[in-house]
Amino acid sequence: MGFLDSLKKMFSPPSSSNFIDFKVKCGRCGEEIEVKTRKTSDIARIYEGEGPLGSAFYLRKEVLGNKCNNLIYVSMYFGPSYELLSKDISGGNFLD
Repeated sequence: MGFLDSLKKMFSPPSSSNFIDFKVKCGRCGEEIEVKTRKTSDIARIYEGEGPLGSAFYLRKEVLGNKCNNLIYVSMYFGPSYELLSKDISGGNFLD
């Protein structure tokens, strides 16, 4: 790997497989917000005895749109392969 290849890798956008994307809709103003969470830093590992059975990862996120100051609270549990097991939201709705 040469110097230019190293620079290219450093400045290229991260792979989409490193992210979990979803959309929410604000319960107050109706704004649709796209949320992008990074698997390596936004999602926490769950250890035995924590969370629902079979869950391996947990996401707790506060989402704020541009139109109003309503905070949307999102909680999600994921299995070992990042498959969604359960999700909960307050202050808005999930858009599928």
